[in-house]
Amino acid sequence: MIGNAIRLNLPLAVRYRREKRSMNHFLDSRLFRYFVFGAMAAMLQVAALAALVEVAQLDKAIASTTAFYIAVVVNYFLQSRYTFRSFEPHWVAMPKFVGVSTIGAVINVIIFTILASVMHYLVAQCISLLIVFFINYSASKILIFQRTDR
Repeated sequence: MIGNAIRLNLPLAVRYRREKRSMNHFLDSRLFRYFVFGAMAAMLQVAALAALVEVAQLDKAIASTTAFYIAVVVNYFLQSRYTFRSFEPHWVAMPKFVGVSTIGAVINVIIFTILASVMHYLVAQCISLLIVFFINYSASKILIFQRTDR
């Protein structure tokens, strides 16, 4: 009877180990790390946006672009070091990252401007960031941080 119970639970235990291994793989994946560090940069961007609009009284689109580039600098170092673990020299990778981020900034401003006209500017910024996130991840993976080992 005990042997039957152990045999019945074995597939469950095997499934649990597979799911746990799959979750660990996901948590260690580049996409997950890119998201986590990108989220840190995004929080910085949203805080800078709010400060520039509310305290400095800047135009919302100008404040959004300025906050975007503040976050780009932080994001570059986080993504280079922790997500892609790149050994690419900064003088090579950073201009490419800034270029891709500039395209992202243009997309960000367009989406932000459209959405900010119909909703609160912070909500508009968060939606815009999510769209730009996927574009920037793909470009970073393909164009910028190609060499990840020595």
